[in-house]
Formats: sequence, C-alpha cells, structure tokens
Amino acid sequence: MTNKERWLSAAALMISILPFILVASSLQLFPDRIIFNILGAEKPLTLGKYQYLYLGLMGFVPALLVIFARVFRARRLVDRNFKYMILSALVLGVVFLFAIAYGMIYNIYKYSIDLLMTFEFFGAAALLASLTVGMLANFLPVLRRNDAIGLKNKYTLADNRVWIKVHHVAADVYMAAMFAFALFSSALSIWLDFRYGWVHIVLWVTVVSALIIWGRLYSKAVYNRLLRGRILVNR
Repeated sequence: MTNKERWLSAAALMISILPFILVASSLQLFPDRIIFNILGAEKPLTLGKYQYLYLGLMGFVPALLVIFARVFRARRLVDRNFKYMILSALVLGVVFLFAIAYGMIYNIYKYSIDLLMTFEFFGAAALLASLTVGMLANFLPVLRRNDAIGLKNKYTLADNRVWIKVHHVAADVYMAAMFAFALFSSALSIWLDFRYGWVHIVLWVTVVSALIIWGRLYSKAVYNRLLRGRILVNR
C-alpha cells in the first residue's frame, strides 16, 4: 500500500465512523424525541433517542467497505480498483456525515441547547485524542530511523530492518486501536449515562500504554526473528 493510499483510506475510515461518534456523543444534548430534518423537508422525521442511534450505525457500511478494501489491497487482490473502492466509501461517508451533522445543528437550535452546560468535555477530549493519534499513525511508515520520534527501543534502533517492519505494522495497529477506542468511548458514554467523564481519559491512557508495550514486544519479536535467520545463514 502506497503512502497516498494509506492516508486516503484512513481519512475515509475516520469519516465513516464519525456519524456514529457524533450521534452517540450527542444523545446527552437532546430530549427524548429528536427531529431529523434533512434540508428543510416538509415532514421531518421525529425519532426516539435510540432510533436516532441506529442511524449512526448505518455509517459502518462505508467503514466496512474501507476495511475490506485495505485487506484485499494488503493481499494484492485489488490494485487499481482499490482507489475506486475507497473513493466510493469516502463519498458515502461524507454524505452521511453531512446529514448527521445537519440534524445535530438543527436540533441544537430547535431546543436552544446550551453546549457549555451540557457537553461532556472529558469524553470529547478522549475522542479527539484518539482520532488525532489514529490519523497521525500514518506518518510511521515514512519515518526514518532517528532518536527523536517513533517507536524507539534498543531493537528498532539496532537494525534498520526492524525499524521499518515495526513502523509499517504499527501504523495499522495504532490507527485501528485508536479508531476502535473512539467508537468504544462513544458507546461507553451512553452506558455511563454521560457521567464519570474522567473514565474516558483513564481508559485512553491505558490503551496508549498498552500500545507502547506492544511496540516493544513486537520489536523484540522481529529482532529475534532476524537474529535467528542470520544465525541460520551463517551456519
């Protein structure tokens, strides 16, 4: 997968999951009945909160398309069609995200909601951090070995082949883990009834710590594999 393909598919994936994140995160703002009005329709839909949540789940359709496209591309089952699959998912995601965002803004104005008084900022901070780290992970495959940034440990710094292998795999692992945490954190807000916002921050730090530990363990495994191969060649 080229660097452009990686960034394009990551952007399409993030846009595809944003509708569910926005819907789940906004349930705390709205009353029991939500007006879903697309571009001033004559008869807007009136939905219950959890009916509204089902709309967010529909955003997983383009997300699944992106995931399948990336898997097929990694196995070299698609080549030129990969770009068209991702662009199709991106268009679907953008359209659905626009509809959800418009519906949210409409309801905020309709019910005169004070965001400063009702918004759960700890959860939003964890979500924003997750999406940001997930996207920035796409820089990892192009990082050259250095002492400043990256997955730096004695194994990746000892051999450039370990550095390259680890950072290529880490790009997918970090992005998948962070995007999955953003979805989980959104769902957790509903389960916690939008209380205990600090739980999101604690869980986010835990996930990032687990990823750092994974990076070291995976680096060691790759290094030992290369070392065993070198020993066998010398024999």
